[in-house]
Amino acid sequence: MLPVDSLTHLVLGAAIGEATLGKKIGNRALIWGAIGETIPDLDVFAGPFLTDLQAMAFHRGITHSVVFAVLAPLLVGYLVYRLYGTGFHATKGYKTFIAILNGLMLVAITVGINYLFREQGFSRWVILMITAAASLFLLWRLHQYYWKKDLERPDISYRQWYWLFFLTFATHILLDCCTAYGTQVFQPFSDKRVAFDNIAVADPAYTFPFLICVVIMAFMTRNTKRRTVMNWIGIGISCTYLLFTVFNKIKVDKVFDQALAHRHIEPTRTRTTATILNNILWACVAEDREHYYIAQYSLLDSDPNLHYLNVLPKHDSIRQMLADEPDYKKLLWFSNGYLAEFPTDSCIFLSDIRYGGFADTVSNHTDMFMNFKVVNDKGEWQFTEYREPFKGTIGEAFKKLWIRVLGY
Repeated sequence: MLPVDSLTHLVLGAAIGEATLGKKIGNRALIWGAIGETIPDLDVFAGPFLTDLQAMAFHRGITHSVVFAVLAPLLVGYLVYRLYGTGFHATKGYKTFIAILNGLMLVAITVGINYLFREQGFSRWVILMITAAASLFLLWRLHQYYWKKDLERPDISYRQWYWLFFLTFATHILLDCCTAYGTQVFQPFSDKRVAFDNIAVADPAYTFPFLICVVIMAFMTRNTKRRTVMNWIGIGISCTYLLFTVFNKIKVDKVFDQALAHRHIEPTRTRTTATILNNILWACVAEDREHYYIAQYSLLDSDPNLHYLNVLPKHDSIRQMLADEPDYKKLLWFSNGYLAEFPTDSCIFLSDIRYGGFADTVSNHTDMFMNFKVVNDKGEWQFTEYREPFKGTIGEAFKKLWIRVLGY
């Protein structure tokens, strides 16, 4: 779960909280909406108790299903209803716990942002000062408007709390379905992964305009028309951008099909998905019986026939050798069959090619985003996620991505 991905869900949940209960409890509706939008992703905390493959298979599983969205709010909504119904929310012990939790969260966000930009020279200190100042300001507001304030007991029914959490769970699942990772919305009846591929897991163009609207709205007086209007402006921007990404995908699908036909390639299936942090540069993948075809296409490219088309052979001997391995079957399921093999003298690298490569050209597994290392240890195959050490700074990576987005 990327930081921007988490922020996107927090913003969407806050807007839903305002739309449902904002007139009754003000900014607390934003907080509960953000919490509700985050709850499905708490499945990541099972990661330390699972293998790499098990953790990937478990994420976006039962907590991202229609069944969860319908049933879980019955319990979560009841617990929050009782929290306010008994007045426990106004006790010093509870307020201390929430204040500490918020403080730790702000520290974690500040440290996380500065860790990402730790190698940026002078700009690193600018980012540090901005994030530190913002955190101190939010801590001050927490003290003034939460810790020191006598909290009222809101008149909200159990049904209204259920409705808030149902909407946040459902929109979380729907938004995740728009990405390429895949979401098991039909659990526990089916493990089919739904992926519309129209937006990246993290896309600042979706998140930040929406975030600005929500932040502005949060500082407005409760139960005013302009606050409601500002919240719906943010929701409108969110929905409009998602519609924009759908049209982009339709266009890229058409361009990719035409480029393959231009090369006299007749694939059995194709897939296009937005690359990380934008909706302009797209990863394009196709396959036939013997090969995978990988390319990138920017909506700003001057040549609609693609800069370069990589051809990766399928290694039938490796596939047959691993066919009965449970972990291999799990990888095939997780990648929807888009699993390329890169054999070496000591091991085999399997790459999930749904996301394309780092650049236009692909020569081996180091050019791919997601890799798994397969080693034969005393006759047993061992599968582990392989994390290639990042080469260069974050700034250099963003610069290369931006250049390619612009069509160069």
